[in-house]
Amino acid sequence: MSLTEWQVWEPFVDALRRSAPPGTGVSEFAGTVGAGTWDGTYLDDGDAADRRAHYREAAREAARTGGRGPKAELDDALRAIADLAPEAGQPVRVVAAADPDDDVVELVALPPAVVSGPVTPVLEVVLEPGALPARYRETITPPPGGTPAASADAEAVTRVVAERMPDAVGAAPEEIDEAEAALPDGARLTAEVRALYAAAGSGNLRFEPQEDQFGGFEIVPLRGSFLREAFLPAARFSTWTDDADTSARADPAGRVQSAVGSPLWFPVGTDGAGNVWAADLAPGPEGHLGQIVLLDHEQRAGATYRAESLAALLVGRRAEAGGSTSRQPEDEPAGAGAGPHPPSDSEFLSLDPAAWAERLDAGTVPTTLKAAGLVPDRAHPPALTDAIAAANRLLKLRGQPIIEVTRLTRPAGDRPKGPASSPDAEAAPRKGLLGRLFGR
Repeated sequence: MSLTEWQVWEPFVDALRRSAPPGTGVSEFAGTVGAGTWDGTYLDDGDAADRRAHYREAAREAARTGGRGPKAELDDALRAIADLAPEAGQPVRVVAAADPDDDVVELVALPPAVVSGPVTPVLEVVLEPGALPARYRETITPPPGGTPAASADAEAVTRVVAERMPDAVGAAPEEIDEAEAALPDGARLTAEVRALYAAAGSGNLRFEPQEDQFGGFEIVPLRGSFLREAFLPAARFSTWTDDADTSARADPAGRVQSAVGSPLWFPVGTDGAGNVWAADLAPGPEGHLGQIVLLDHEQRAGATYRAESLAALLVGRRAEAGGSTSRQPEDEPAGAGAGPHPPSDSEFLSLDPAAWAERLDAGTVPTTLKAAGLVPDRAHPPALTDAIAAANRLLKLRGQPIIEVTRLTRPAGDRPKGPASSPDAEAAPRKGLLGRLFGR
């Protein structure tokens, strides 16, 4: 069986109807069903709150009686569908109407320019393929005349590695030269970094645990490690909706340049928890060439000053705790921050479909727009049909492939199985929204 057959979806459509709050006229699910997983939004007569309240009451009743939870039947049906879904996920809109003859399943085929999100299959449209926000395109360069700190000591680095890793094998000289040649703007690896890799091309450089002292790291190989690219701007980017206003805070001490990411933050070690220690080859005006910064996997931008040199970190074993260029106040989203270039409306706008329709009708969509968001309020995502209509108009405006929808309907004469098809259920159709409000 395939996802284009009604029988695959029928159990979920019927479960959607049966799980709705009493008196619901039309229930809808809009989301994505992937290999072994699913996510989406449930609406009943256009509202999400009634189902949440209904679920809470049903869950309490299930806990009291030992019965199954209110979503169990839905999850069973979605699990069966997910087994047939592609790995990347199938965007879908499912409608269970008061009259089963009006039930609909819409399979949504997204072109590469359309980005899905956790609350809707159509989160945004990238109008310029591969485009990134301005902050992600900014670069930092090595300072003219930059010098290492007085504590920098390549021989000390070699000595520490030999002591802590006596069986280590160093990287070949040509491998180190190759890594240096790949750096932008003519940047050079510092003598300390060369000494580290000449002594050990990989492996654990660990120290005896001591309170408040640096405990070591696992050396990031010069080749074949995903951590070499994990903190570059393109890798840190997720969506325009999330990251259009992302920036890195300036280091108040002026030691680290403000950037989302840079190949000049050269990874040398990892703590095993996703964070990277890097040699800074483009320090700020008050920093030192080769100073050590931390790239935090929980931060969307920036680097944190940790030590003035690799030798200071390995010999002195002191990693400074402050001076972050990317840590934000608790009331500010991670990665957001004031900077010289605020987000530009000429590159990205996030509007609801009705507002996009107005701009499209008036011809006021900026020609410089690189991406268009369709969900300005994630707590209240727009109807999927409206989002698709607006997205397709934007795609047509730029001559890009549009979203295609395959519509499945219940075969004639096929009635739901279970409680919804009982004589009482057919004799007493569920009330619509007005009936629920006025008791009719």
